[in-house]
Amino acid sequence: MQANQDPVATPPLSRWANALRLRCPHCGLQALPAWRKIALGWDRPVACRACGLGVEVSSFRAMLATLPIVGGAFVLAVYGGLARGLPARPAIAALVLMALVSVLAYLFGVPLQRAGHTDADAVRRARRSAME
Repeated sequence: MQANQDPVATPPLSRWANALRLRCPHCGLQALPAWRKIALGWDRPVACRACGLGVEVSSFRAMLATLPIVGGAFVLAVYGGLARGLPARPAIAALVLMALVSVLAYLFGVPLQRAGHTDADAVRRARRSAME
């Protein structure tokens, strides 16, 4: 075994947790549930539920993921003003679709990143308890 390898292996994540980018960058376990990631926002670190170390989402990627709803609402507002009346049902349907695209882009496209330093002892404890 090499000197820099951790003797405790990282348990695999479920397919959904892996697809939704919920892996803690410190311990490799699921850091938080999907609903908590949506409510997290950017530059607001929270503790990983497995190791207790800080995780956050990338602010740049989170802003990119929200572009469909923000940009789409702006385009609809400008188009509605230029067209002198935009039918309500298509506008609401378009906003709902853009919101869905934004949420999916945020969940599947924005990974968690470290907020602070990694504590090797906390990582080992979390991995051991996950293996039990």
